[in-house]
Amino acid sequence: MKRFALFAALAALIALPAWGQTIKVPAPAPDQKKTEPEKIKPMPRHLTERSRLDARECLNYKSNEQIIVCAEKFL
Repeated sequence: MKRFALFAALAALIALPAWGQTIKVPAPAPDQKKTEPEKIKPMPRHLTERSRLDARECLNYKSNEQIIVCAEKFL
């Protein structure tokens, strides 16, 4: 029994420096794709002669329905 206790204490003393060591893992390299978000390109819009005009004249109407009907002509 004394031999077993002596062997266990000796093994613990030998392993003590190994328990204090830490494993150093290198940090992962940052990916170029993750750092820069993808930009969404706006869709090209084909403007007509009417859509180039200003729809502010529609604001002269009193009801919202009349304004919406008038503004739809400019889309």
